[in-house]
Amino acid sequence: MSLFSKIYQKVFISIDLDIKTCKIKVSYQNKSYEEKTYKTINSDLPIDAVKYIRKIQDKYPYTYVGGIIRVENQGLITGNKLSVFEQFGLNTNLLKIMLVNRQWFVYVDKKSLQEYKHKFSKIDGIDFIFSPFIIIYENIKDKLDDIKKLYILQEKSSTSLLIADKNNIYFGNHIVFEQNQLIEEAKDENKSEDIIEFNIIDEIDENIIIKDFEKSNFRASTSELGELSIANHMIELIKNTLNNFYKDSRYASDFIDELLILDCYGIGDNAILHLKNNTMLETHFTRIDICQEIENLIKMELK
Repeated sequence: MSLFSKIYQKVFISIDLDIKTCKIKVSYQNKSYEEKTYKTINSDLPIDAVKYIRKIQDKYPYTYVGGIIRVENQGLITGNKLSVFEQFGLNTNLLKIMLVNRQWFVYVDKKSLQEYKHKFSKIDGIDFIFSPFIIIYENIKDKLDDIKKLYILQEKSSTSLLIADKNNIYFGNHIVFEQNQLIEEAKDENKSEDIIEFNIIDEIDENIIIKDFEKSNFRASTSELGELSIANHMIELIKNTLNNFYKDSRYASDFIDELLILDCYGIGDNAILHLKNNTMLETHFTRIDICQEIENLIKMELK
């Protein structure tokens, strides 16, 4: 590759900015890539990440930056006319709205979107901001059939749920967790090492037995407890989502008996088993990488 080609090659920067971590993937047109992970405070772009990205932007004029938005004030509505928003008590003047396939909308609150964009003001801005529902759809669109199924994008600090078949998207919901509280509580209790809190132990499935309380094993058990807490939280979200879907006359509420979870951070085997046993749904898991998904969407937008 010539020097001219190197300078003017397209570079894609995918940013997975979460409450505790900022993962960055930089992909070059020659198919090489770099990945870095930084700690974050309050989901702000870390200064070391800013320096890293600015260095790339200064070197390569054709650099494109993309991210996924995780704010509470966003959602999905089936329909193709703006009047459908009135049924949900939403003011379209306050929302940024996109119509997908002329069948369903994704939306986000304009103020929340602006606040998210501001996080990237110390670099040359962000070129593409993607809805988590679009990431779900791109992963399932070729797998959809006549049966309505529940699809979940499971992240550390949020969950996005979507019900769909090959004909349409019928329901969507985005839920932000309490600052990753469930995992952090388990880690905090591990600091005391010799203290076992019974309110945490109560969340373990009765088939799981802790046989050894040596310090090294206790650390591992505490980590599993954090994952089981998240699994319990997911179970409640799934049950509430399906109940709302069945009861609400605005939805075409066929019975749902199958679930696909797009797992972004690596749910452990015990948590998976616990979730399968308690949802009464045929449950499947697919591991995905958010930065790779963002990169794929950037490339689609640039075609």
